[in-house]
Amino acid sequence: MKKFFGSVLSSCLGTILALLVLILVLGGIGTTIIASSTATKNAQANSIIKLVIPDELPEQSNNRPLEKFNLDNSISIGLHDLVMAIKNASKDDNIKGIYLQCNGLNHPYASLKVIRDALMEFKNSGKFLYTYAQFIDHKTYYLQSAAQSIYAHPYTFIDLKGFQASVPHFKELFDKLGIDFNIYYAGEFKSATEPFRFNKMSAQNRLQLKEFLQSEYQIYLDDLSNSRSIDKIELQNLFDYYKCYSPKLALSNKLIDSIAYESDVYSNMRAKMGINETDKLNFISIEDYFETSKFKNEDFSSSNRIAVVYAEGDISDGANEEGQIGRKYIKILRDIRTTKSIKALVLRVNSPGGSAMLSDELLKEIDLIKSAGKPVVVSMGNYAASGGYYIACHADSIYANPFTLTGSIGVFALIPNFNKISGDKVGIDIDTVGTGPMANKFNVMLPWGVDEARIMQENITETYDRFISVISEGRKLDKQKVQEIAKGRIWSGTKAIEIGLVDALGGLKDAINCASRMASLDKYRISEFPTQKDPMQKLLDAIQGKKEDQNEFMAKSILKTEIPELYPYYSELKYWKSQKGYHMKLPFIFYN
Repeated sequence: MKKFFGSVLSSCLGTILALLVLILVLGGIGTTIIASSTATKNAQANSIIKLVIPDELPEQSNNRPLEKFNLDNSISIGLHDLVMAIKNASKDDNIKGIYLQCNGLNHPYASLKVIRDALMEFKNSGKFLYTYAQFIDHKTYYLQSAAQSIYAHPYTFIDLKGFQASVPHFKELFDKLGIDFNIYYAGEFKSATEPFRFNKMSAQNRLQLKEFLQSEYQIYLDDLSNSRSIDKIELQNLFDYYKCYSPKLALSNKLIDSIAYESDVYSNMRAKMGINETDKLNFISIEDYFETSKFKNEDFSSSNRIAVVYAEGDISDGANEEGQIGRKYIKILRDIRTTKSIKALVLRVNSPGGSAMLSDELLKEIDLIKSAGKPVVVSMGNYAASGGYYIACHADSIYANPFTLTGSIGVFALIPNFNKISGDKVGIDIDTVGTGPMANKFNVMLPWGVDEARIMQENITETYDRFISVISEGRKLDKQKVQEIAKGRIWSGTKAIEIGLVDALGGLKDAINCASRMASLDKYRISEFPTQKDPMQKLLDAIQGKKEDQNEFMAKSILKTEIPELYPYYSELKYWKSQKGYHMKLPFIFYN
């Protein structure tokens, strides 16, 4: 009887707690709705956009999983919508300037260049662009350098010392745990498995990373030299020898324009607009401005459409959430092929690759779209590597950003083996019986021998050869030429043009213009895929979802909020836990 009452009490307590959470969430929703109904989001006369670069910046707005309770923003703005808002603001008489705030950025340079180019266009329209720095590293400075005036706090920390790449290696960790990996790969530069084979970079990986960084560094220096009117060689000398580690040194070397406080920036903005020192500055966030201006350039008079498919994230057989390329993309591509009003496809690829099988299935659907007479144009983002390049290589035309990391044409399999941890560490011994000599092969609880290695390597080599043939066919390159530039090696967007992997440098807009020309469209509308739910609906779905989904939601929320530095490792290991088969994927690298 005591156990019965205890069980009933615990069930009631669980129900009460669940109701309290639901009430708090619904209360937050109600508060948000009331607040949004009373707040003004329209740009008034003499408005200034306060541009705070978000910590997360997907290619497509809201194309990311909901990982924490966030009821104060109606949108997780995407890269291209943010840029659209900046460009709309350059033509809006109500917007007088932009106040840029970025005190630490983790976004790759390809994304930052898209934003920077839009900021330069805004500044060239005659409006002011000011920024106030409390922290300066290479990524923040890349955007800050677009401003007419860079103000820095007297205690601003400055870290400008050249580009570097860090690759975490896990071999020693797994050796201590007693976990081995059966690793097979094709392509001497294919370094995705190195963190599980070595404790440091191979000579090949060190070479390709250094060359890639040098390529990006030179583009970076060119852009800064042009906007700051400082000689490129002088800039490189300042960075390579760490000569501007304080605001005073940065000012004397013309990297910043003033050592000041934020109140000084506000005073200068008022003076620029010709208003009194006591007048209030009308700030509007980039998210709010986008919501009010997003339909300004939309032409609804045409029934013809160009589909823009955002293929961003890992290519994963088990992916069902936003920010990953899962099997739902097959249906999206099929619908595009059979929808008569859609006349062309622009595939925006921002992916390090992943599953070889799903990559091949996606490429088949793209080929069918081309066979249906619809042009296919690819626009590359930060990454279009390995499987990300595989799904791009049959396009009619390929555009890349100068900073795009592409190539990595190679294949590998990474299979854990738990024989040591089960026998030596835990004391569990595995014995087997089978109907034939191969029945107990490929068992992750037993050591693998020459039979497993021969079969796996044969399959990897065959998949790699098909990868080479697919590129040779799509890019109209001799197979021997493709073999020379493949080998798992990475290339920058600028280098990719020289070796024939890419057709031109350009952004998403350039790709859309190309698709419209190929489809002979004078008027058209843009349809974006995948279709995104708003954050509120995602939150409700998470609350109502399966228990394991709710647990995953809470785990991600806590980790990303409390220990964000560990989240990339968690995300990478979680990816590998869910994968099977052969992979075309970029290594796990941190760039600065």
